[in-house]
Amino acid sequence: MQIGTRLLGRPEADSPAVHDGADGTLLAVVPIPGTGTSLAIVGYPVSAPALGSGPDAAEVRTGLLLDHDQRRVWVDGAEVTLTFQEFELLAFLSAHPATVFSRADLVRRVWQRDFAADSRTVDVHVSRLRHKLGAAYGRYLVTEYRIGYQFRPPIGS
Repeated sequence: MQIGTRLLGRPEADSPAVHDGADGTLLAVVPIPGTGTSLAIVGYPVSAPALGSGPDAAEVRTGLLLDHDQRRVWVDGAEVTLTFQEFELLAFLSAHPATVFSRADLVRRVWQRDFAADSRTVDVHVSRLRHKLGAAYGRYLVTEYRIGYQFRPPIGS
């Protein structure tokens, strides 16, 4: 499945600047624990003008934006430079919100390698991502003590 561009944060779902009338692509269905309901995550293409001009630009630029096609990331409208592996890790975790992955799982699924599960490689990459994403979005990368990591944006994002 092609994910394309995703805005994680506070987009206005009905804003034409966000999806230009295009049909959305179902990205994930995430069960909401204890409620008996699920959250559907839908992605829409974002036009280039929506990222930088027009009256709705400030609204659209608020959030964490991943462009999978161009392998680019923006935080509140400012592009953030990530290494290949940092982008891969962020893209993987954000594609599986609220799912905890052990370090060994992340090494196998993101790095596509098998090396020592006690390796600090994942910890170092998560630390660098948190720093580059800043306090507002770095906190979405949550450490589950003695287990691993998950991507957990605030409810309603």
